[in-house]
Amino acid sequence: MAAAMKVFQHETRLRTAGGLTVTDITEDVRNAVRESGVVDGIACIYSPHTTCCVRVNEMETGFLEDFCDLLRRLVPSESYYAHDDWDRRTENICPEDMDQGNGHSHCMAMLLGTAGESVPVREGELQLGTWQRVLFIELDRERDRRWLVQVVGS
Repeated sequence: MAAAMKVFQHETRLRTAGGLTVTDITEDVRNAVRESGVVDGIACIYSPHTTCCVRVNEMETGFLEDFCDLLRRLVPSESYYAHDDWDRRTENICPEDMDQGNGHSHCMAMLLGTAGESVPVREGELQLGTWQRVLFIELDRERDRRWLVQVVGS
């Protein structure tokens, strides 16, 4: 007889410092997996924000410095972005965005790919590599944010 499928979801709220900040959320994700009771399955970790993302990579100071420098070179905040041109923009307007443009943050998020990661769960544990960590990356200014982990399996 097959084990019953479980679905568990947990939400975590945080206030980011803004400006390309990386927060290691690995232990929080591990705790959610344990709380879920899922032994074998998958954990999906997701950011419901267009200027944040979740990535799996190494939490190492030099790498993070290199990564942030690379993003700033590829997508400089001082460049022109139609997203920040209030003479042109007519959609999805948030008054607080008019004070400080974030077109560069949206472009960075698109370069980084999807808003989340999926990590296998085996024997109740995340199957991360030796140096892999789950990272929540803020690409915009200081804000109240949240991220979700959904664990599915048996």
